[in-house]
Amino acid sequence: MARNQSEELTVKGVVVDSVNEANVAKALDRLNIDYAYQYYFGELGTRGSQIIDFLLYTVPKPTPLFVHGEYWHTGSFAIEETIKMEQIKSIMRGTWADPKVIWGDQCETVDDAYVNLQTLLL
Repeated sequence: MARNQSEELTVKGVVVDSVNEANVAKALDRLNIDYAYQYYFGELGTRGSQIIDFLLYTVPKPTPLFVHGEYWHTGSFAIEETIKMEQIKSIMRGTWADPKVIWGDQCETVDDAYVNLQTLLL
């Protein structure tokens, strides 16, 4: 059944930023990994604050997971993304696992996301 163009995809009640994020959420559900979607890191509106696409409640430590599209997360945008990831690693060292990235071409479908998340996380 085709999805109505006006129908919004949601994850845990939040409208998704991309179909890739919806695919990742469905794959995480299939993998039985609990998560927060669009997790606020830092105090919003202050320097250094950011939104983590998914905070996975993995054991022994939670794992930040980013869904990166090639356009927005390469080239000059890549520098800013690297700084954000390093900031998370520095602040949460010992409390969270290092951030992980799944690229857009790795989650074009739920099945792709499922296979690639297994490799990335398990």
